[in-house]
Amino acid sequence: MMPEEILDLLKKEALPATGCTEPVAIALTTAQACKLAADDVRKIKMITSSNVYKNAKAVGIPGTTFTGVNLAVALGVVLKNPSFDMTIFSGLKDEDIDKSQLFLNEVPVSIEIAYDVPSVYIDVEVQTHAGTVRAVTSGHHTNLTLLEKNGEILFNSLAEEGITLKPKISLSKYPLENLLDVILEMPPESFEFLQEGIELNLKVANAGMNMKEGLMIGTRWKNIMKQGLLGDDLTNNISHYTAAACDARMAGIQMPVMSSAGSGNHGLVAIIPIALAAQELNCSKNKTAQALAISHIVTTYVKAYIGRLSPICGCGVAAGSGAGAGLVYLLGGDVNDIIRAVKNIVSSLAGMICDGGKVGCALKLSSSASTAWYCALLAREGLEVPPGNGIVEENINDTLSNLCKISKEGMAKVDKAIISVLEKDSA
Repeated sequence: MMPEEILDLLKKEALPATGCTEPVAIALTTAQACKLAADDVRKIKMITSSNVYKNAKAVGIPGTTFTGVNLAVALGVVLKNPSFDMTIFSGLKDEDIDKSQLFLNEVPVSIEIAYDVPSVYIDVEVQTHAGTVRAVTSGHHTNLTLLEKNGEILFNSLAEEGITLKPKISLSKYPLENLLDVILEMPPESFEFLQEGIELNLKVANAGMNMKEGLMIGTRWKNIMKQGLLGDDLTNNISHYTAAACDARMAGIQMPVMSSAGSGNHGLVAIIPIALAAQELNCSKNKTAQALAISHIVTTYVKAYIGRLSPICGCGVAAGSGAGAGLVYLLGGDVNDIIRAVKNIVSSLAGMICDGGKVGCALKLSSSASTAWYCALLAREGLEVPPGNGIVEENINDTLSNLCKISKEGMAKVDKAIISVLEKDSA
């Protein structure tokens, strides 16, 4: 893979996002459909993947005190401005929320959950007095694949208005070691744009420290420190800063975070531990930027195996691996140390399930961030889970292939079981 391809990939995978990316994707798809509608909406039907549904069901919508898939749909109707991309919720006003609530009281919205579609899949059909319009997002949160009006296909998959959309590069075909070698040979200044993620994500973490919404992990952690039960050190700061940022985000704070591989929570894990460690270790901006590049590329690499959304918690195995990789580099480790850290993290966190986006994710992010730090420290000391231990193989790609098998085959029924629980709880 060429350096320019890596830079292009990083610029596509590290993007600002306001709010959980699944409600965002639902609102964007609905907005795309409603942009075509020439009349008032009479009815909406949405078919969405189980992964999108479970992540959107209980997570806070930025700028509101509400959660829910239906509200995300209604906001897409009201906003009708897909150009905002992943920050479509950043400009939400009280009147938008009021209009959305009124819409849901007056217009029927039906949701169907699909299990035999891509992990990111949203199909929105809007009925108006003038006919029917439809928009489909598939594969990635902003990857619009179909626009249809009254049975006429206006846009399908790869081209719109003569512009060809390049398919995503499949990272899994490249050995991870080779990608890391390329990054380490590139000028560190190439990755300076990634520094924005530190500013965004630490700002949200600091906001979460003083919030009374969510699990209030930041506040509670401070109380525990005051009791002398935990120290005010880098290890604990990595855990509770990451958790506090997740607290704020999952509760619906109207602030953007830098995402990674399509997920804001991934971005919190992939960035905050590195930001804090770099500060504590007095690392230069260039070294920090290179560590961020390593973190984002490893996060995206693991996701290429397990899927954009999956039954396994990507904040653990993917973003945790990314953070661990970047931390090892900050600690002076080489490519071999990075690979050791990734194996250790995958071995530790492969069993963490994804049971949807919600404030409780803060505890999972805390575990992921702290595990990344511990595994990075131990990898630098030469510790590596040996091949033959569970899913770990000699080669990292074979290890990730085993992880993929566990996620896609072994846990194939997990999402159905989780959604049955979620539906029971809301009945």
